[in-house]
Amino acid sequence: MILTDQQQLTELVRLLQTRRFVFAADPQPITEALRHDDSDKESRLLKRAAFIDRDGALNQRLQRIQQYTRWLLSGISLLCLIGGFSASMALLAGSELNFFYVLLSALGVNTLTLLLWLILLLLPVHRNGFVFNPALWLRLRDPVGQAIAALYAEQAQTTAARWFAGMTSHRFWLCTLSGMWLALCVLLLVRQYGFNWESTLLSDVSLLHLVAALSWLPEKLSFPVPDAEAVLHSRSIANTAAARAWGGLLLAAVFCYGILPRAAAWLFCWLMWRQQRAHLPLNLPYYQNIIQQWQHTVVDADTVPSVAAITAPLLHLNDAPKWAVLLDTSWHDKDWYLHTLGQDWINLGKLDKRGDTANLASRLQTEPAQLLLGIRAEVVPDRGILRQINILAQAAQGGILVQLLADKPRDHDKEALKQILNQWQHALIERNIAFLPPPFAAQQTETH
Repeated sequence: MILTDQQQLTELVRLLQTRRFVFAADPQPITEALRHDDSDKESRLLKRAAFIDRDGALNQRLQRIQQYTRWLLSGISLLCLIGGFSASMALLAGSELNFFYVLLSALGVNTLTLLLWLILLLLPVHRNGFVFNPALWLRLRDPVGQAIAALYAEQAQTTAARWFAGMTSHRFWLCTLSGMWLALCVLLLVRQYGFNWESTLLSDVSLLHLVAALSWLPEKLSFPVPDAEAVLHSRSIANTAAARAWGGLLLAAVFCYGILPRAAAWLFCWLMWRQQRAHLPLNLPYYQNIIQQWQHTVVDADTVPSVAAITAPLLHLNDAPKWAVLLDTSWHDKDWYLHTLGQDWINLGKLDKRGDTANLASRLQTEPAQLLLGIRAEVVPDRGILRQINILAQAAQGGILVQLLADKPRDHDKEALKQILNQWQHALIERNIAFLPPPFAAQQTETH
């Protein structure tokens, strides 16, 4: 397509975030975690999108649509191949053939459309989208689907989309001509034909010059072509003696004046498409806001006031090994720790047995690791749980980060969850422990 897979995912994240979509991972802490990344701006934005799509759901959705598009284009190409083959079979149904009628039927429409494409190249570009835009024929009604449709509609306005449309059109014509040429080869091999030509307006001399011009390139490529005597003897009479020469010229003409020009046009569009493939629109306010956050030491309070309050105290990432563990309970999402703050965490399981906390604390005292502690947010922060957190926080030489885990509640449960989250917030801030609220809760707060 127009953008790479990573660029499409990044653009999809942009469109969804501007529409207040709740992601699998909270974008703001990930943005903060990439502040000190050494990559260039676009690479960091690509990483950010991949980390936000922690469960890979958005990427899988894009991949399914792209696979569907590839299968659709392949199916149309196959139909064009079969259609071209069938057309040649119909043209060569008889044993006596009018050479110019067959040639005009095989190449007439193709030549006209190729000339029309060349004329359109000289006209100003009108970015109105194109027929190969999947958003025009995919039924995408959910929030993610609508954002994908908007993404493809935006891509259809780029210059690269013009060349992609040309590539697709030439591809279909190449399949059609290849099917016709294959059928001609098969029929000329297994059947005996006689060729003639007829004309009311053109004289013998004119036809001699026309056939000579038509035969110039095929003759250079060593195809058999009819000589002057064969041309004169074939007027209105099927000349079986020169059938091999006429058949060779027919094959050569379809190849030289049909397939080769289309292949050259496809190659030209491909080169232009590769040269003008779109990049991320970094000049958009969305990306500029993120880049400005990376360029400033302190996040502007007017930009993200609620995030600064919720995630305080801030966690300073370091080069220590990253460990992740669940405290006191299991969690249905086994990948809850993946790409948190853009880091690769090693899953140590859960601390649900007596002595597990002490054992992990002893290990943390000897190994300078940074600990990600997963806790179900529905659990009230009583003294027992807070005591375990304190033990681990004091032992973790690389620092500790608490990830509060919760599913999106029903309407009647929202207030209760909000109160428990506030309790966790106050308890952890009092102990100067950095934490991340459940992604949906943080993102809902950011959008208000």
